[in-house]
Amino acid sequence: MHPQPSPTPKAMPVETDAGDDLRGVLLGEEIARARVFFQAFFLLAVIMGGFVPILPGPTWLRVAAGIVLATGASLCVVVLRRIRSRKLYTPGLVVALGVSCAVVGTACIHYVGPFSAGAMVLSIGIYFFGTSGSRRAGPVTWGVVAGLYLISSVGVASGVFPDVSLFPIAGTAPVTRWFQVIMSQVIFAITLYLARSNRQAMQGAIARIHRIGMEMRQRDAQLAEARRELDKALRPGDGRHSGETVGAYKLGQLVGRGGMGEVYRGTHVSTGKLAAVKLLHPYLLDNPDHVRRFLREAKVTAAVRTEHVVEVLELGETKEGSPFLAMELLEGHDLGWHLRKVGKLGLPAVIELVDQLAGALTKMREEGIVHRDLKPGNLFLTDSIPARWKVLDFGLSKLAGAGGTLTRDAAIGTPSYMAPEQVQGQADHLTDLYAVAAIVYRALTGSPPFAGEDAAMILFHVVYSQPAPPAQFVQLPSDVELVLAVGLAKQASDRFGSVDELAVALRRAADADLDDRTRAKGWSLLKKAPWGLTRKPKAIVKAAAKGKPLVASLIA
Repeated sequence: MHPQPSPTPKAMPVETDAGDDLRGVLLGEEIARARVFFQAFFLLAVIMGGFVPILPGPTWLRVAAGIVLATGASLCVVVLRRIRSRKLYTPGLVVALGVSCAVVGTACIHYVGPFSAGAMVLSIGIYFFGTSGSRRAGPVTWGVVAGLYLISSVGVASGVFPDVSLFPIAGTAPVTRWFQVIMSQVIFAITLYLARSNRQAMQGAIARIHRIGMEMRQRDAQLAEARRELDKALRPGDGRHSGETVGAYKLGQLVGRGGMGEVYRGTHVSTGKLAAVKLLHPYLLDNPDHVRRFLREAKVTAAVRTEHVVEVLELGETKEGSPFLAMELLEGHDLGWHLRKVGKLGLPAVIELVDQLAGALTKMREEGIVHRDLKPGNLFLTDSIPARWKVLDFGLSKLAGAGGTLTRDAAIGTPSYMAPEQVQGQADHLTDLYAVAAIVYRALTGSPPFAGEDAAMILFHVVYSQPAPPAQFVQLPSDVELVLAVGLAKQASDRFGSVDELAVALRRAADADLDDRTRAKGWSLLKKAPWGLTRKPKAIVKAAAKGKPLVASLIA
């Protein structure tokens, strides 16, 4: 497991930012080309129409040509007005325009001369509609142009139709006429092939640029997170307590140091069993709150008996009176290490992670424990067979019914993974569920829901913003995005009822079998607050105007 209401239709994609959506980019480019195309052909129709009265030929033919050109110019005007709105530029409209332009263009070329240079204008039309996002527009336009032109050119070449065009072919050899008939069809077909090939090449190029953009955003997010979430552990070496015996363990190498204490590799003096022994920093002994927090971590950790929480082996005091905690020694790396190494995990690996977390958090909930600091650095993947995920560091945990916490309900935790209610000092099992959903977002996309160097700004976005669309970073099944929307809901009541429910929903979403109730809730949440939306509350604006710190205004 190393890194590697009415039902909503399953096939409907989750809405994303149009500026970063591949189809949105291509549609915008096509509409821009359409404006130029129809402006040019409007100008061409007007110029030709101006010459019709003075050109030679029967009166009826010149009148008919004028009507066709006027129709073409009117069509251009209607289209230019219609495509001001992106919503009106639909695949059906493009097909209809292709057919209309093919009929008007072929009629004009019959007047000019099917064997004249003017026939090349038809190739321009085929190319334009061939590069359209509509798969039908190009082939349909080509079919109409090729069919009508074939009738016109064969009729004139064979003498069935009288050649009354501006550029007649009188005097040319029959073989020359038929050569032109055949080569025109070949050129039309090649033009369609080049147009569709160009469209595919353009899609591929934009997709590559989009993918590079996603990778750059992932790296930027990972860098920002790494700067805030550097490992606290120092390089292994001797510490001040190396060689001492505390409780039943002789201390060896220093394997890590944090804000509360140091961790040593310990060996049981009788059995030789290895352990990780954590000692409180000596300079913290004079602060009763730090001592109680250290002891509480030991109590909480020991209370949760499951294979997915590190096992407590012994709790005691050193000869100097410093408390120590002996725990099972884990071999492996935390999730933060894995994510920094590979960027993101595959969906199967994330599903397995959440399944195992659900077992630990369910047991914690039964014991009335809220972790309050779930993050990649506190989830450890062992090198055992089978590999297991374990929850670490209960230093900020909260015991239900314990008469308050040592932090007096302050906003504690890691900003990128804190739930909105946690920013205001409130926490329960749904707070941990939010953190798990945030970890899933980070593991799948390569970016935490909210990142940056400024903790206050991160907290602001936690409360008032939606995470960036997952599609900016990675392509996920739409059902998985809906599960993330529910898990990351701002209101705790809108989330899943437990991490077990989140785990089940995530597994079903990966199989495109998400239940209708969860799917409908996800769509409802995204409709109210789409990915990337930031609300601008009046309270924050007023607080800023008064010079009140952002964090204070959030917690107040």
